[in-house]
Amino acid sequence: MKAPTSLAAVMFSAVSAFAQCPDYALDDGSGGFTIGPSEFDAMVTWGNYFLADAGCPWLSEVSVSFPGSLPEGTPLTVIVYADPDGDGDPTNATVLSAASHASQATSTSTFATYAIRPTHVGEGGFFVAIAAFVPQRQAVARMDQDTLGVNSWLFYDGELLPDLGAAPFILRMSESPFSGTWMVRAHGEASGCVVDLDGDGLATTFDFLAFQNAFGAGDLTADFDGDLRLTIFDFLAFQSAFEAGC
Repeated sequence: MKAPTSLAAVMFSAVSAFAQCPDYALDDGSGGFTIGPSEFDAMVTWGNYFLADAGCPWLSEVSVSFPGSLPEGTPLTVIVYADPDGDGDPTNATVLSAASHASQATSTSTFATYAIRPTHVGEGGFFVAIAAFVPQRQAVARMDQDTLGVNSWLFYDGELLPDLGAAPFILRMSESPFSGTWMVRAHGEASGCVVDLDGDGLATTFDFLAFQNAFGAGDLTADFDGDLRLTIFDFLAFQSAFEAGC
């Protein structure tokens, strides 16, 4: 006769499963150096390149630490890019998902965490970025200077970039005077469903409603065609993904 499973055992199993997917992180948890455009207003995009864990090929959240001088509530976009050729260089990356949020107050060792729609990054490399338009001399990105920054990148432009390679200013931080790693992280998940916008693990009518609400609010969570704009093509792309199911 099979022994009954205790609630504690079930909870331990659930915690263990969750623990198998820790944060994707390159920083050491503390950063004292901050960067922003010095002589011009700019859309600043900064982020880290990661290699996917085969057991955790989905992302559900992105965390970032901001400078204390950044006004709380500054509009920002969280973007996850795929690396189609696996070369470790995000300048030819393609958008997998995005979400519209606003900055929160953080310290040198704390993070603001933002939900993104379930995003499948596969088994290769991917780039997690934050983008915000800020005026000159406004620091917006926090850096951990104790790491080299080989997988950290910075882009300046006048608008959101689905094609990072088109930016007029591109900098790999290990090759800059300010070498270090951005304090940008992502949380991995073992499974997910790209159209599960209401978080219940299923593809239902409520996900259609969540998509419509995001679209109506101008939230790039509804950007399903990857151009970082909201158009009729996002409705078509969402419908196609919904019909494919989970």
